[in-house]
Amino acid sequence: IHALSHEVQGVSRSQDKVMFVPGVLPGETVKVQTVKEMRHFNHAKLIEIIKPSSERVEPVCPHFKRCGACQLQHLASEKQLGYKQQNLHEQLTRQLKLKTIPWQAPIESEPFHYRRRARLGVRYRKAQDEIIVGFREEANKHLAAIDQCLVLQPSLSKLIAPLQQIVGLLVSKTRITQLELIASDNADVVVMRHLKKMEDQDVKRLKAWAKEFNVQLFLQGDEKQDGKKEAALTCIWPEDAAPLSYTLQGKELHFHVKNFIQGNQDVNQKMVAQAQEWLVADNAKASQEEVLLDLFAGIGNFSLPMASHFKQVVAVEGISEMVKQIDHNSALNQQENVQAIMLNLADEILLQKLPKADAILLDPPRTGAAELMPWLSRQSSRILYVACEPSALVRDAKVLLEAGFKLDKISVMDMFPQTKHVESMALFVKD
Repeated sequence: IHALSHEVQGVSRSQDKVMFVPGVLPGETVKVQTVKEMRHFNHAKLIEIIKPSSERVEPVCPHFKRCGACQLQHLASEKQLGYKQQNLHEQLTRQLKLKTIPWQAPIESEPFHYRRRARLGVRYRKAQDEIIVGFREEANKHLAAIDQCLVLQPSLSKLIAPLQQIVGLLVSKTRITQLELIASDNADVVVMRHLKKMEDQDVKRLKAWAKEFNVQLFLQGDEKQDGKKEAALTCIWPEDAAPLSYTLQGKELHFHVKNFIQGNQDVNQKMVAQAQEWLVADNAKASQEEVLLDLFAGIGNFSLPMASHFKQVVAVEGISEMVKQIDHNSALNQQENVQAIMLNLADEILLQKLPKADAILLDPPRTGAAELMPWLSRQSSRILYVACEPSALVRDAKVLLEAGFKLDKISVMDMFPQTKHVESMALFVKD
């Protein structure tokens, strides 16, 4: 095995074709069985490790071999980020023809117990009359039954087995398809998704369960409300639930269960601090004179901390509920220099209405910001791009480089240790 692919599968080039093998590491000699033949490459499964890597460790999670949530527990935690950075380095040099990459120190994470949000599948097995709760297995749609998850924050992991037990006792158990677990600073949350209306006796039983385990419990069904396409979402306990929140640089950010929040609280703190450093460093006039555009602003995760360093922050979102959440959080923290506006970032005509900015920060979804790039490439601002998918960053960076921007700084961020996912931050400046 010579390398790891971007999907963290082992790569062998010793045969006539490239072979991809899950669960193996560079430097290992292994025995495999081909399971799928393609024109230019094959997929194989591991049969035996003949010569193990010195970086191989015994996975600590008992579910690792079946559960598809983690892909790298067999690789020593301190080695994982190096492979992720190397993969992004290869994509940048190969596709963008960059000879040198201005790498900065990576943002690291605790290897376990970090994740504050996760979605678990639920399935009823009629033959065994049992409920399975877990993540999908790697490379198929089957659920791997789990009773704990070592990457989840401990308070969330401890809810998995009790949830499996209470769902199994419900009359409506066959209607439940998914459980979402969320840890805020002030409460743990369970969102239970179901296909049809829950029986009243089940709702009563779930209320008692939520009270016992001290969690906010939401039910989300397929019944539409207020003429909207979105499924109804109801908090059944407690009746006077406090707003969910987390603290970031001394600021309290409220969020709704439907809102996106970064999955790793510690890395989020470090990421925002680095964004401030990169956009404001050596630029004393920023807080007095400059305007920052925060695109895909979410609930204000970057906007509010950045407001202390800029004359004005314009937070742009395409969803009205998120714009209202930014306004709420700005008022909550008494930040009058944050302006939230709703705008479709895929509409180039509407983009022309945005104010001129000295710096632009964007944190797009996994698909990147392709529709935004023609407009963005015509700006002269400093551009900070936060990416959760390397291929999207490389594709969008190509547009900026061709428009005369230079890649000034870049770092990888280990938002999700033990998994194949790698996030990155890149600063582009006009030459």
